[in-house]
Amino acid sequence: MNKTLDISDLYKKPASYKFNAEEIAFIKKHLRKSSFKAKYAIYKPESHKGIYIGFFIDCIPNSVRRSGIENSWDFLYERDITNIEYQELIENFGCDNRRFIVYQYRHIEQLVLDDLKYNVKTPDGFIKRCKELGYTGDFQLSLQLHPTE
Repeated sequence: MNKTLDISDLYKKPASYKFNAEEIAFIKKHLRKSSFKAKYAIYKPESHKGIYIGFFIDCIPNSVRRSGIENSWDFLYERDITNIEYQELIENFGCDNRRFIVYQYRHIEQLVLDDLKYNVKTPDGFIKRCKELGYTGDFQLSLQLHPTE
């Protein structure tokens, strides 16, 4: 007996559930890649945790209603999500119930390294702004060789 797929049934699956190929294709029909935006932000108030850098995946980027989280963060850059990020959103369908998926960082270099895992170049202006504000650590992201004479 072949049951018709229902998006609400798939949303209710436990986090440990792995979707099969048919279910993934069905979810992709309902969740378009263009329905998400990746955003880079800096925390506005003084942080007692020392976390000032945020990477967000906005699940409702075209919402006319401003979200409360946008009051505490300065959103500086935005981009489309990558295919890898989209695939992760599909595989984790139903595991979130919020508008934003948030990743927080103390140092800009940590975010740059995470972006490289997704074949994304962190916006240069964002890196520059974070470094101006002192949100940098003692990380070496590239090997710089100087010739000796």
